[in-house]
Formats: sequence, C-alpha cells, structure tokens
Amino acid sequence: MTPRSWDGGWYQAKPRRAVEGGVVVAKPGKVTGALAVEMVAAAEMETSPAILARGRTYARAGQVVALEVEEGHFTAEIQGSARRPYRVRLMRTMISGSDRIAADCSCPYGCDRDWCKHAAALAYVAAFLLDTQPAIVAAWSGDGGGTMPGGGGPGGEAAGRDGRGEAAGRLTEEDLAALRRPVQVLEAAALLEAAEEIVPHPWGLEAG
Repeated sequence: MTPRSWDGGWYQAKPRRAVEGGVVVAKPGKVTGALAVEMVAAAEMETSPAILARGRTYARAGQVVALEVEEGHFTAEIQGSARRPYRVRLMRTMISGSDRIAADCSCPYGCDRDWCKHAAALAYVAAFLLDTQPAIVAAWSGDGGGTMPGGGGPGGEAAGRDGRGEAAGRLTEEDLAALRRPVQVLEAAALLEAAEEIVPHPWGLEAG
C-alpha cells in the first residue's frame, strides 16, 4: 500500500535511515500493565494495520533516538526517511467526552486523520517503558517525585523540570544503552559450568 500524504494525496515512502543509540523494543505490544495496555490499544485504534506494522518495525529497529516524559505527555525524536528526525508527541486529551490519547507528528503523513508510523512506534516504546520502568509510570501519571532510571533522586537532574515547574523525565545515554543491549542467551552447559565453579557438581559435567 502506498502511504497517503498529509493533504490526502499519495506518495512513495522512502526507506528509513539507519540510526544507532535508539530505544530498542524486541517485542512491541507484548505488555501486561494497565497503562501499557492502554497505550497499545490507543495505537491499534488510531492506526491502520499496515501503518501499525511499520510502527512495530521502527520500534524494533531502535528508530526512537530521544524521548521525554511528563504528566500526560510523551515526546520523542524518531529517525525516519528524512535527514533530520521527526518530532512526535503523544498526549492525554478529551475527545468527545472520553479520556483518549492523541498524537502529533512533524512528518508529511501527520496524525490528523489517523496516526503515522512514527506515532505508532512511539506508542510501542512508551508502552514498553510504562510496563518496565516505575519512574516512567510516575511521570506519565503525574504522581510526582519519580526518579528517572539512572537519576539521583526526586526533582534531581534525571527527573528534570519543564518550563511550568512540573516534573518531567528524560532517558539518559546510560538508560538508552541498557535498553538497546541485546538479551544474552546462555546454553545449559555454560550455566552448569558457571554454577560448578561455586558448588561442584556431585557427578561432574563429563559424567554420563
């Protein structure tokens, strides 16, 4: 399917630019927490299936290169096909009397009718963080006093403050490095060998 431009026309999407240092989500959408599930549900409701699939690809590829969170807002820079990253926002808002999550993106597709792949990618990253980082939950929910991963304490450098004096959070380079670190897969024999260095196996690894 050829993507739609912001004015309702059609254009051929360019390949995304590879980027290093972004937040990598190995399994986008695989979350259990209530806020995380809500975020994924919003993306699925507001995004077409084809665009949603591209958003998952962006989340897996680590295209989210900067992210900030404050009460009711996620803001990120996401590297797409353009030379400069697109600016993307997810925010809580009231739509037709209901509490909803809205999106905004600086890309040509935009989010006026439905969400673009960049907004979907941010939703998957936000859901992952809401499911794994209590400080992100605190910042998004507006509980206050939350320490961002790697930060020094409530209201400190990692928690940050925005222009209105409200608590805000930013992922540090250390946090991003931890998020993009691949999961280490160990063989059973290697685990047994490491354990035997502490407690010798009664029969030895070579037995049988």
